[in-house]
Amino acid sequence: MLKITEADGAPFGEPVVGDQQVVDLREANARHRGSPLLADPQRTIPQRERRAVGRLVKDLGHVLDAAAVGVPLLLSSFVRDAVVSRGVVLLFVIVVTAMLWPTHRRGRHLISPSEGLISVVARVGLAPVMTWALLAVVRLGEGATVNRMVDIVAIIQIVVLTIPLILLGRIISYRLSTLARRRGYDVEDTLVLGSGPTGVEIANAIEDNPDTGLVPCGFVDRFESDSTLPLVGRPEDLHAILAATGVRNVVIAFGGAAEEELVAIVRRCHDVDVQFYVVPRLFELGVCAGEVGHEIDGLPLVKVSCPGNSARSWRAKRAFDIAAALILFVLTTPVFAACALGVKLTSRGPVFFRQVRVGIGGRPFEILKFRTMKVNDDSDSQWSVDEDDRVTAIGKFLRPSHLDELPQLLNVLKGDMSLVGPRPERPHFVEQFSGEINGYEHRHRVPVGITGWAQVNGYWGDTSIERRVRLDNRYIENWSMWRDLVIALRTFPTLFGKRR
Repeated sequence: MLKITEADGAPFGEPVVGDQQVVDLREANARHRGSPLLADPQRTIPQRERRAVGRLVKDLGHVLDAAAVGVPLLLSSFVRDAVVSRGVVLLFVIVVTAMLWPTHRRGRHLISPSEGLISVVARVGLAPVMTWALLAVVRLGEGATVNRMVDIVAIIQIVVLTIPLILLGRIISYRLSTLARRRGYDVEDTLVLGSGPTGVEIANAIEDNPDTGLVPCGFVDRFESDSTLPLVGRPEDLHAILAATGVRNVVIAFGGAAEEELVAIVRRCHDVDVQFYVVPRLFELGVCAGEVGHEIDGLPLVKVSCPGNSARSWRAKRAFDIAAALILFVLTTPVFAACALGVKLTSRGPVFFRQVRVGIGGRPFEILKFRTMKVNDDSDSQWSVDEDDRVTAIGKFLRPSHLDELPQLLNVLKGDMSLVGPRPERPHFVEQFSGEINGYEHRHRVPVGITGWAQVNGYWGDTSIERRVRLDNRYIENWSMWRDLVIALRTFPTLFGKRR
């Protein structure tokens, strides 16, 4: 058996008990990202070619959508008689194609024409309304005027004719995708975390159903199975295994690692491009938390959300942070000046309080606040409470109102922080809490924030650290731009609320 390990303090390539070998990760990584350590049923088809064919078939589906809508419109009498302008037709085709974009696949799952029928009809029916709204906003030529709304009416009439063509294109693209997968293309190498009976059953089901777009290539566990697939390594070495092999999909089945340990293992892989699936406990009783990514021969695989900075829309968060922080800074300039003046007039010392905090990836940075306490040397290691006698007169107003946090908008603009995220803590307490509270270090997978999910739920200051950690990690694993907006809006009433 070949085995990948990353034992603490042990040199790579050191042999282990029995006839097992330890694979040198540095050599494996240098050889190729599609490592020969893995069993690969499509040995003659490199992973790069499989993905290229998958992208081609996927793009063909989008082209067929656009053609099914655009060609009938361009050939119709509406265009020839100038009832509908070519600009309106082009915009309508773009809108329909964009709205139908997510209806082809759900992750690796191919959506069949019958499964997506209602969604396709609803989106195509809504497309004329969206087109008219865009015309009204951008005033695209004559199409934005009220008396040209006949253009949209004409498009609605033609929609009835285009839906059958769209469904025909769906049947073609679906058949091509399934055919490609059955011939070994558009399938992704997949590790099964757990080599017990359920893990073996999952591996067999995936292998027998290439339509899922997954192909099992090995197990990760602490004991071997009766399967012909190799045992690649141990669960605690999963991050190193993924880095060495380039595998992008992992199915978590019932194995030798406890659930609490599995959570930590998965969270450590947040910086790797990988999609996790989970076989839910008691799935025989229909228990399934969340949307099923795949159901293979009666075995459900629940897709695990990508944490925070692994999400595709994560870059939009930074753009939102910069824009919103600039706007807030301009709008609050008078308040900013008043707070600074109050601090300066009521106590000796600097206006700003600067302190080292721990940010994303455990990296330290200097946070800014309006100073609310008398100058002291023990703020880095002493926990502040409500009745702290070091709080200044102006601090008794700034702290409850959270106006002392206002200078952190500058930290956001610098890139040290985000508007929304887990609150940063001092290195002394990060070290202490990491050793005492399970999952505390996992909070540093994303940028820290001015406000967060724990804060809008009433946990800040001298409140339960354990519950804050749970809420912060919950936020990271369920992040979305919409969630950030909700937290930002909920922050305002929280400023006048009470802590837990």
